[in-house]
Amino acid sequence: MSNQSICEACRIRAVDVIETTDDPVQPYRLCASCHERLMAYALRPIEWYNLASMHGSFKPMLHDDFYEEDGTACQPELDVLVTKQDEAPTLKEVRHDVEALLSFAVSRWYIEDDVTDSLKRHDPSLLFDAVKTRYVATQNIDVKARLLEVVADVIATPAADWVRSLWHDVDNELVDSLAAATASSLPTEEGLQRVYDKLDEIEPKELPSAAFLSLYRFRSPDVLDWIESNCDAFDSNWARLVAVSMPTWHQMNAWLERGRPLSLVALEAMVNCLEGYDGLYVESQSPHILQTRHDEVELVLTAYEQSDSVHRVRRQVATILQHKDEIFM
Repeated sequence: MSNQSICEACRIRAVDVIETTDDPVQPYRLCASCHERLMAYALRPIEWYNLASMHGSFKPMLHDDFYEEDGTACQPELDVLVTKQDEAPTLKEVRHDVEALLSFAVSRWYIEDDVTDSLKRHDPSLLFDAVKTRYVATQNIDVKARLLEVVADVIATPAADWVRSLWHDVDNELVDSLAAATASSLPTEEGLQRVYDKLDEIEPKELPSAAFLSLYRFRSPDVLDWIESNCDAFDSNWARLVAVSMPTWHQMNAWLERGRPLSLVALEAMVNCLEGYDGLYVESQSPHILQTRHDEVELVLTAYEQSDSVHRVRRQVATILQHKDEIFM
């Protein structure tokens, strides 16, 4: 039987059902038994793994409400009998085979450092060829995004020409993933311009979130000038992006002088430099306000508080002054 004729879950029996509930573009091709277990959230670990490694683990019928990352069913509506041969493979079992390792990476909720380290041990050209082949072969946005994540975290500069080619016709749902690959593979100025051009197409209300997801990996102070030209209203995503873009005290002071919305963005960016005050993306970058004239900090912040004395500003100024040794460098 051809691969198209074999059940994607068990990879033993013939296909009986084309299940389109999760994705009509890339439906599940299943035998009757596996289809029954899928619909009952009762796949065996290897069956879940085989589907997740092809379709990604974010599909509604596969995601973490119903399965652990080892494929164990959490809320099965049928009994799940699991033998040794029904267990999903571990990283240790797949790490020496580039194709098997890529399948493992696609099945993960997130790529952890141990998976990245295993990918880096493979010949870069062989890994890159495998990534490109899979990217072209799938229409699945989640899988394409994961492959671009591998490019961003593992392949980097050798992928430059391929990454450039993808910008010609990139799906809007893949912009942030392609931007991450761009940040690691292209010169900063060129990469930023490609992202800026795409962000120009985004609706204003969606722009702060899209900008953060697409630009945070660059960690470039050039992003601050772009924010200054595009920030029309306060949004916490502007502040998150500022925090990871190498902000200087000089620029933050200038934004405080200009007033809202940039002054509010500057204050929250300072707070976001504190450990635990923002999400993983920001905290992992260990941000600081750079080139600070420490003798100015308290005077400037106190003066701003007096000119914009709302509760939020007072609270943030107090937090910043309490932790100024952690925030400013």
